[in-house]
Amino acid sequence: MAQNILINRLFEIQDTNFEVVDVQPRNNKIMELKIQHKPAAHYICPRCGIQHSTAYDFKTIVLKDVPIGHLKTRLKIKRARILCSCHHSPLVEKISFRSSCSRLTKRMQEYCEGLLCTKMFTVADVARLLQLDYGLVYKIDHRILLELVQKLEIPAIKRLGVDEKSFLKGHKYVTVFNCLDRGRAVWVASGRGQEAVDEFFKILGPKRASDIELVCRDEHKPYIKALRRHIPKAMQISDKFHVVKHLNEAINQVRREEGIQLKGLMWAMRKREKNHNRKDQKTLDQLKEDNNLLFELYLLKEQFFEFFDYKASEEKEAGEFMHEWISKVALYGLEPMNDYIRYLERHYYSIINIIKKNFTNATSEGINRKINVLKSMAYGYKNIHYFKLKILQRCGLLGLLYNQFTHTKS
Repeated sequence: MAQNILINRLFEIQDTNFEVVDVQPRNNKIMELKIQHKPAAHYICPRCGIQHSTAYDFKTIVLKDVPIGHLKTRLKIKRARILCSCHHSPLVEKISFRSSCSRLTKRMQEYCEGLLCTKMFTVADVARLLQLDYGLVYKIDHRILLELVQKLEIPAIKRLGVDEKSFLKGHKYVTVFNCLDRGRAVWVASGRGQEAVDEFFKILGPKRASDIELVCRDEHKPYIKALRRHIPKAMQISDKFHVVKHLNEAINQVRREEGIQLKGLMWAMRKREKNHNRKDQKTLDQLKEDNNLLFELYLLKEQFFEFFDYKASEEKEAGEFMHEWISKVALYGLEPMNDYIRYLERHYYSIINIIKKNFTNATSEGINRKINVLKSMAYGYKNIHYFKLKILQRCGLLGLLYNQFTHTKS
């Protein structure tokens, strides 16, 4: 008797209409438990909750439960169907320990949720580990993230980062809002227009928006317009990554127009000199011999990085350096470089603010790397809403809302 009570408690069915009547190992791989109704048990209607003393018919079903060591666990349950006045056809009785997810127990679902919310396993990992269907594990993951996002509260923000991220080929983007003080993503909106920024500030509210002192963003025009409208007093700072990216793109456009086809040249020119290996240096030496113009532009790019070494107290010197550098580049009369000069002039003050605030975008770069890893782990995301939730879980505050030790939502 005591042994039966222990087994029922172990599988969390002690307070139900069911009890374990037999335990049978199968092929040293599966532990099968036979479960039946307790003597004089009643059958509960799943719709209205009325208890019935008679059943319409019985059928045996199998539910997957949490593994015991290396053994898979299967619960063989003899369940009833009942006729109830609340419905016109027979209904399957309420089984309190059965999950709404296919043929799983609630314990198995919570165990699966716990593994997914550790942020150590992908959906594919959990599906392989527990030998479950990938689509089923995906649904469990998506559902728990939807439950958690309902409890998500955006914290007070002093320094805000705004960046775009692609999730599919064909120019499909999401906008990621980062709290640079905490180093975490706080919200992800679909698209990269003003509507995405409006969505974030609608959730944040005008009171908390007024607390934002600084915003680091891409030079995307919709971002600039929307941010100036919502937080006009906040200092806007250009993202260093995008400033350098535009420079690399301008030089690469010159390379194309010059018709230079040296193997590995594009990547060698994108790297900083201090990061070159012997192969990169050999490629650049060859470039110096073949096309001195492009090599000189590469040296000017290296010189431009000195701008970011200026301190906050040297704001005036940094501005003079930039004007001098622009004058040197303008002498070449190359259209791609002239476009970059116009870019610098348009965003001069937000770029100078990088020096004025001694600002580093290391936090945003770290979050971007995590998102890239997330995309590579999943081989891309087709569902934009799921992608947004995964960013908030892996890079934001959503992952902190699930208690991985008790498998309960905080």
